[in-house]
Amino acid sequence: MSSPILPISDSPRPSVAGAPGETGDVAAFMSELTAGERALAIEASRGGPPPEVLESMAAAGRIHEELRQSGYELAFTGPIHGRPVEVELRDGAGRTVRKPSLAEALEIVAGKPVE
Repeated sequence: MSSPILPISDSPRPSVAGAPGETGDVAAFMSELTAGERALAIEASRGGPPPEVLESMAAAGRIHEELRQSGYELAFTGPIHGRPVEVELRDGAGRTVRKPSLAEALEIVAGKPVE
């Protein structure tokens, strides 16, 4: 997390009086604060899904496109209020053709022709 407040630069940094025996060096305090912030920073280059997830997403996109070209789509409704996953086979206009079982839907996704 980064702070929207940036340290003051190009200006004299006064000493801050602290507890007895402490020098209260503002520069040292700012340096420690900045180092702590860098340690908490997230590198943008490390983000993103792993390659195998990207490959699975691409494969799912290809399967969706093949189904769409054949005039169909599968719609999955996740478990809601304890009900199981429901699947609908829809035509190109979005009308429900039938409700295949989850096992049959997975077979269709794996390449089984729609009957």
